[in-house]
Amino acid sequence: MPLDPPPRDANGEIVPHDHPGIGDGEGVIRRISPLLWVYDEKIQAERPSSMAVKPSSGPNGGMSVDLQHLIEEAGHDPKTFILTPPYIGALRFLAGALREQGLKVGYEPIIPANPFHGEVWGTFSKKVQNKLLSIAEIFVVPNKPK
Repeated sequence: MPLDPPPRDANGEIVPHDHPGIGDGEGVIRRISPLLWVYDEKIQAERPSSMAVKPSSGPNGGMSVDLQHLIEEAGHDPKTFILTPPYIGALRFLAGALREQGLKVGYEPIIPANPFHGEVWGTFSKKVQNKLLSIAEIFVVPNKPK
């Protein structure tokens, strides 16, 4: 089901919001660069670094995501759709798990080629970042270029 347009301020900018059309059980996908996968000696494997769950800079800086149910409703396979650029990896969260961390999960269709774009807003303290990494599902492991 299409989402209602997000709220905007007097300048037309999207306001950080917790969108009522994004249910707690909805998948929220965070694309991450292969550069943000680090080798962890403790687990003897690669894992996403804390940089993978940081917001962007700017006045309303949120963490850029894709809304899985919108991708699926448009007839796309989410694991294929998010593979742009081709080496990208991805983490998946449930919207409710993000909200449990005090974060807002919103709709932000500002990227012309990606009408499924969303944003996660809030305070991304080190504690929250660590929790996000612990609850993240590895959705796509990046295929690092040689």
